[in-house]
Amino acid sequence: MHLRARPVRLGIFALVVTRIYLNYKIPQVLGRLGLYRDTPARMSRRHRRNAELLYRLATFLQGLMIKPCQFISSRADLVPDEYIEVLSRLQDKVPPRPYHVIASQIARELGAPPEELFAAFERQPIAAASLAQVHRARTKDGRDVAVKVQYPGIEAIARADLKNMALLAGLLARIEPHWDFRVIVRELERMMPLELDFINEGRNA
Repeated sequence: MHLRARPVRLGIFALVVTRIYLNYKIPQVLGRLGLYRDTPARMSRRHRRNAELLYRLATFLQGLMIKPCQFISSRADLVPDEYIEVLSRLQDKVPPRPYHVIASQIARELGAPPEELFAAFERQPIAAASLAQVHRARTKDGRDVAVKVQYPGIEAIARADLKNMALLAGLLARIEPHWDFRVIVRELERMMPLELDFINEGRNA
């Protein structure tokens, strides 16, 4: 299974979204039929389980999938507290990519591995995000620098993820108009070109 392929990512994303939707819808339908009685404690546990599903989805697929979870975790006006607590772990604890992936990407972009380009290059990143991670390094003329490395193939993955999010958000909004997450997709569409433009970011640093 190739996790970069859009159909694979769409399938996994759709399965998780469907599971979360049914986790809410089934108790609702059973309640209307008098077969289930919901309580605040049960609802809280349901929120937490579903938030954990989203967290695992984001850390498994990575790519742009992390961004909407980070966005949701900062919007207490949109989601229950359980989502804030679980998804806020993605604000500063995104799993980094292995060093060999980063070294290969540097060699591909700059023509040589980091050990040849820098006097020193720390293998452990000082920060990791959804699209890139940052490593400390020292140039051959003695300057300490931070090297931000974009993950391989991330632009194509991000564009595929955006299309998948737009598709599923649109379908969900049709089924449940009060579950309209298209505003998050629109914000990601606005932000993504800026997030991927490292040249412009370097000029403004």
